[in-house]
Amino acid sequence: MSFTKVGYACGVCPVCGRKIYRPRPADLAICDCFKVCPLCGREMTPYIPDLTPSTYGFGEPKNAMHTLYYCTFHSPPYYSKQKPVEVQLS
Repeated sequence: MSFTKVGYACGVCPVCGRKIYRPRPADLAICDCFKVCPLCGREMTPYIPDLTPSTYGFGEPKNAMHTLYYCTFHSPPYYSKQKPVEVQLS
């Protein structure tokens, strides 16, 4: 006998403490706190480094190019390397 998950699943982000609710059968969610500037609380802008693949050597440009977020409200701009946070839902 199989049970269907109904209702909402809830979890707490380990980084920012925000509660996240998703419709079931979700078991995992991504918190958006990695997009928020820790200095001022504003949403940051996506930033992709403008470097040629030859800078990284042969065969690894896809792994070396990371999308960062930056906040232009500060001088110099704040660059974030925080990655998305996975939240376990129950």
